[in-house]
Amino acid sequence: MKREKVELVDMHNHILFGVDDGADSIETSINMLKTAYEDGIKKVLLTPHFHPRRGMAAADDIYDAFEVLQERVNKELPDMELYLGREVYFTSESLDMLENHEELRICGGGNVLIEFSTAASASAVSHAVSNVIMTGFTPIVAHVERYGCTIENKHLIEDLKSMGAYIQINADSVLGENGFSIQRVVKWLLKNELVDIIASDAHDAKSREPKLFKCYQYVAKKYGEEYAYYMMHDLPVRILNED
Repeated sequence: MKREKVELVDMHNHILFGVDDGADSIETSINMLKTAYEDGIKKVLLTPHFHPRRGMAAADDIYDAFEVLQERVNKELPDMELYLGREVYFTSESLDMLENHEELRICGGGNVLIEFSTAASASAVSHAVSNVIMTGFTPIVAHVERYGCTIENKHLIEDLKSMGAYIQINADSVLGENGFSIQRVVKWLLKNELVDIIASDAHDAKSREPKLFKCYQYVAKKYGEEYAYYMMHDLPVRILNED
Protein backbone atom coordinates (compact mmCIF):
# COMPACT_ATOMS: atom_id res chain seq x y z
CA MET A 1 0.00 0.00 0.00
CA LYS A 2 1.48 3.36 -1.06
CA ARG A 3 1.39 5.97 1.70
CA GLU A 4 1.13 9.62 0.69
CA LYS A 5 2.44 10.81 4.05
CA VAL A 6 4.81 8.95 6.34
CA GLU A 7 5.31 10.00 9.94
CA LEU A 8 8.55 8.47 11.17
CA VAL A 9 9.78 7.71 14.69
CA ASP A 10 13.41 7.98 15.80
CA MET A 11 14.13 5.52 18.62
CA HIS A 12 17.87 6.11 19.12
CA ASN A 13 19.71 9.42 19.11
CA HIS A 14 21.77 11.81 21.20
CA ILE A 15 19.74 14.96 20.75
CA LEU A 16 19.27 15.86 24.42
CA PHE A 17 21.75 18.63 25.15
CA GLY A 18 24.61 18.68 27.64
CA VAL A 19 24.36 15.13 28.97
CA ASP A 20 26.62 13.01 26.75
CA ASP A 21 28.72 13.20 23.57
CA GLY A 22 25.76 14.37 21.51
CA ALA A 23 24.19 17.83 21.37
CA ASP A 24 26.33 20.36 23.22
CA SER A 25 23.67 23.04 23.68
CA ILE A 26 19.93 23.50 23.61
CA GLU A 27 20.27 25.35 20.31
CA THR A 28 21.96 22.30 18.80
CA SER A 29 19.13 20.15 20.16
CA ILE A 30 16.52 22.43 18.61
CA ASN A 31 18.34 22.51 15.27
CA MET A 32 18.54 18.72 15.28
CA LEU A 33 14.85 18.40 16.08
CA LYS A 34 13.95 20.85 13.30
CA THR A 35 16.01 18.75 10.90
CA ALA A 36 14.18 15.64 12.10
CA TYR A 37 10.80 17.34 11.75
CA GLU A 38 11.53 18.46 8.20
CA ASP A 39 12.56 14.87 7.42
CA GLY A 40 9.16 13.55 8.53
CA ILE A 41 10.09 12.49 12.06
CA LYS A 42 7.27 13.47 14.43
CA LYS A 43 8.08 11.31 17.46
CA VAL A 44 11.55 11.24 19.01
CA LEU A 45 12.77 9.00 21.80
CA LEU A 46 15.76 10.74 23.35
CA THR A 47 18.37 8.16 24.40
CA PRO A 48 21.40 9.78 26.06
CA HIS A 49 24.28 7.48 26.84
CA PHE A 50 24.70 5.67 30.12
CA HIS A 51 28.30 4.84 29.35
CA PRO A 52 31.52 5.22 31.39
CA ARG A 53 33.26 7.18 28.61
CA ARG A 54 30.44 8.76 26.62
CA GLY A 55 28.24 10.03 29.41
CA MET A 56 26.66 8.90 32.67
CA ALA A 57 24.64 11.97 33.60
CA ALA A 58 22.56 11.69 36.76
CA ALA A 59 18.82 11.16 36.42
CA ASP A 60 18.04 14.64 37.79
CA ASP A 61 20.26 16.25 35.16
CA ILE A 62 18.56 14.22 32.43
CA TYR A 63 15.08 15.19 33.62
CA ASP A 64 16.03 18.86 33.97
CA ALA A 65 17.43 19.01 30.42
CA PHE A 66 14.39 17.16 29.10
CA GLU A 67 11.98 19.63 30.72
CA VAL A 68 13.85 22.62 29.31
CA LEU A 69 13.93 21.08 25.84
CA GLN A 70 10.28 20.07 26.01
CA GLU A 71 9.30 23.65 26.82
CA ARG A 72 11.11 24.95 23.73
CA VAL A 73 9.65 22.22 21.54
CA ASN A 74 6.12 23.01 22.74
CA LYS A 75 6.61 26.54 21.40
CA GLU A 76 8.59 25.88 18.22
CA LEU A 77 7.50 22.38 17.13
CA PRO A 78 4.15 21.93 18.88
CA ASP A 79 3.12 18.74 17.09
CA MET A 80 6.43 16.94 17.71
CA GLU A 81 6.35 14.43 20.58
CA LEU A 82 9.38 13.77 22.78
CA TYR A 83 9.97 10.68 24.90
CA LEU A 84 12.80 9.77 27.22
CA GLY A 85 15.02 6.71 27.59
CA ARG A 86 18.75 5.90 27.77
CA GLU A 87 21.26 3.91 25.76
CA VAL A 88 22.73 1.61 28.39
CA TYR A 89 26.22 0.24 27.90
CA PHE A 90 26.08 -3.29 29.25
CA THR A 91 28.34 -4.18 32.17
CA SER A 92 28.21 -6.65 35.04
CA GLU A 93 26.24 -4.05 37.04
CA SER A 94 23.60 -3.37 34.41
CA LEU A 95 20.97 -5.84 35.60
CA ASP A 96 20.83 -4.34 39.09
CA MET A 97 20.81 -0.86 37.62
CA LEU A 98 17.90 -1.64 35.31
CA GLU A 99 15.85 -3.09 38.16
CA ASN A 100 16.48 -0.20 40.52
CA HIS A 101 16.58 2.79 38.17
CA GLU A 102 13.54 3.09 35.93
CA GLU A 103 15.01 6.17 34.25
CA LEU A 104 17.37 3.81 32.39
CA ARG A 105 14.41 2.18 30.68
CA ILE A 106 12.35 3.51 27.79
CA CYS A 107 9.65 5.75 29.26
CA GLY A 108 10.32 3.97 32.57
CA GLY A 109 8.72 0.78 31.22
CA GLY A 110 9.87 -2.70 30.37
CA ASN A 111 11.98 -2.01 27.26
CA VAL A 112 15.65 -1.03 27.37
CA LEU A 113 18.08 0.07 24.66
CA ILE A 114 21.39 -1.67 25.33
CA GLU A 115 24.74 -1.47 23.60
CA PHE A 116 27.95 -3.44 23.84
CA SER A 117 31.63 -2.95 23.24
CA THR A 118 32.48 -3.43 19.57
CA ALA A 119 34.96 -6.06 20.81
CA ALA A 120 32.41 -8.02 22.87
CA SER A 121 32.38 -11.75 22.21
CA ALA A 122 29.37 -13.59 20.85
CA SER A 123 28.98 -15.50 24.11
CA ALA A 124 29.10 -12.28 26.16
CA VAL A 125 26.41 -10.60 24.04
CA SER A 126 24.21 -13.69 24.03
CA HIS A 127 24.58 -14.18 27.77
CA ALA A 128 23.80 -10.53 28.49
CA VAL A 129 20.67 -10.49 26.32
CA SER A 130 19.45 -13.69 27.95
CA ASN A 131 19.99 -12.23 31.42
CA VAL A 132 18.16 -9.00 30.59
CA ILE A 133 15.18 -11.02 29.38
CA MET A 134 15.24 -13.31 32.40
CA THR A 135 15.29 -10.23 34.65
CA GLY A 136 11.96 -9.22 33.10
CA PHE A 137 12.92 -6.63 30.50
CA THR A 138 12.89 -6.59 26.72
CA PRO A 139 16.25 -5.55 25.26
CA ILE A 140 16.55 -3.52 22.10
CA VAL A 141 20.07 -4.30 20.91
CA ALA A 142 21.49 -1.04 19.61
CA HIS A 143 23.26 -0.80 16.22
CA VAL A 144 23.76 -4.57 16.14
CA GLU A 145 25.60 -4.33 12.82
CA ARG A 146 28.60 -2.62 14.44
CA TYR A 147 29.83 -5.39 16.73
CA GLY A 148 32.73 -7.51 15.59
CA CYS A 149 31.00 -10.70 16.71
CA THR A 150 27.89 -10.01 14.62
CA ILE A 151 29.88 -8.98 11.56
CA GLU A 152 31.79 -12.27 11.78
CA ASN A 153 28.70 -14.34 12.61
CA LYS A 154 25.47 -12.69 11.53
CA HIS A 155 23.51 -15.76 12.59
CA LEU A 156 24.15 -14.63 16.17
CA ILE A 157 21.57 -11.93 15.47
CA GLU A 158 19.04 -14.63 14.62
CA ASP A 159 19.74 -16.16 18.03
CA LEU A 160 19.26 -12.84 19.83
CA LYS A 161 15.97 -12.23 18.08
CA SER A 162 14.76 -15.77 18.80
CA MET A 163 15.41 -15.14 22.51
CA GLY A 164 12.99 -12.21 22.38
CA ALA A 165 15.26 -9.23 21.78
CA TYR A 166 14.44 -6.45 19.36
CA ILE A 167 17.13 -5.75 16.77
CA GLN A 168 18.02 -2.12 15.93
CA ILE A 169 20.28 -0.90 13.14
CA ASN A 170 21.38 2.59 12.11
CA ALA A 171 20.04 4.35 9.03
CA ASP A 172 23.50 5.37 7.82
CA SER A 173 24.58 1.72 7.88
CA VAL A 174 21.65 0.85 5.61
CA LEU A 175 22.77 3.54 3.18
CA GLY A 176 26.35 2.21 3.09
CA GLU A 177 28.00 5.03 5.00
CA ASN A 178 29.80 2.77 7.49
CA GLY A 179 31.67 0.49 5.12
CA PHE A 180 31.10 -2.58 3.01
CA SER A 181 31.32 -5.24 5.73
CA ILE A 182 28.66 -3.50 7.81
CA GLN A 183 26.41 -2.89 4.83
CA ARG A 184 26.68 -6.56 3.86
CA VAL A 185 25.43 -7.60 7.29
CA VAL A 186 22.62 -5.04 7.09
CA LYS A 187 21.46 -6.26 3.69
CA TRP A 188 21.35 -9.83 4.95
CA LEU A 189 19.40 -8.80 8.03
CA LEU A 190 16.84 -6.84 6.02
CA LYS A 191 16.49 -9.56 3.40
CA ASN A 192 15.69 -12.04 6.17
CA GLU A 193 13.44 -9.56 8.02
CA LEU A 194 15.46 -9.76 11.22
CA VAL A 195 15.51 -6.02 11.88
CA ASP A 196 12.86 -4.50 14.15
CA ILE A 197 13.91 -0.85 14.33
CA ILE A 198 15.91 1.51 12.14
CA ALA A 199 17.00 4.69 13.93
CA SER A 200 19.31 7.62 13.30
CA ASP A 201 21.78 7.41 16.23
CA ALA A 202 22.23 11.12 15.53
CA HIS A 203 24.91 12.98 17.50
CA ASP A 204 24.98 16.45 15.94
CA ALA A 205 23.39 18.84 13.45
CA LYS A 206 25.94 18.39 10.64
CA SER A 207 27.73 15.08 10.14
CA ARG A 208 25.41 12.75 12.11
CA GLU A 209 21.97 14.24 11.63
CA PRO A 210 18.59 12.84 12.73
CA LYS A 211 17.35 11.83 9.30
CA LEU A 212 15.40 8.71 8.34
CA PHE A 213 13.34 9.45 5.24
CA LYS A 214 16.02 8.63 2.65
CA CYS A 215 16.58 5.32 4.41
CA TYR A 216 12.83 4.72 4.55
CA GLN A 217 12.55 5.24 0.80
CA TYR A 218 15.44 2.87 0.13
CA VAL A 219 14.10 0.12 2.39
CA ALA A 220 10.55 0.50 1.07
CA LYS A 221 11.79 0.10 -2.50
CA LYS A 222 14.15 -2.82 -1.82
CA TYR A 223 12.32 -4.75 0.93
CA GLY A 224 8.74 -3.51 0.84
CA GLU A 225 6.87 -0.54 2.24
CA GLU A 226 5.05 -2.52 4.91
CA TYR A 227 8.35 -3.70 6.38
CA ALA A 228 9.84 -0.20 6.24
CA TYR A 229 6.77 1.23 7.98
CA TYR A 230 6.90 -1.49 10.65
CA MET A 231 10.50 -0.63 11.55
CA MET A 232 10.24 3.15 11.44
CA HIS A 233 6.69 3.71 12.65
CA ASP A 234 4.49 0.81 13.77
CA LEU A 235 6.75 -1.02 16.23
CA PRO A 236 8.32 2.17 17.65
CA VAL A 237 4.86 3.63 18.34
CA ARG A 238 3.81 0.39 20.01
CA ILE A 239 6.88 0.42 22.25
CA LEU A 240 6.42 4.08 23.20
CA ASN A 241 2.79 3.44 24.13
CA GLU A 242 3.48 0.43 26.33
CA ASP A 243 2.84 0.87 30.04
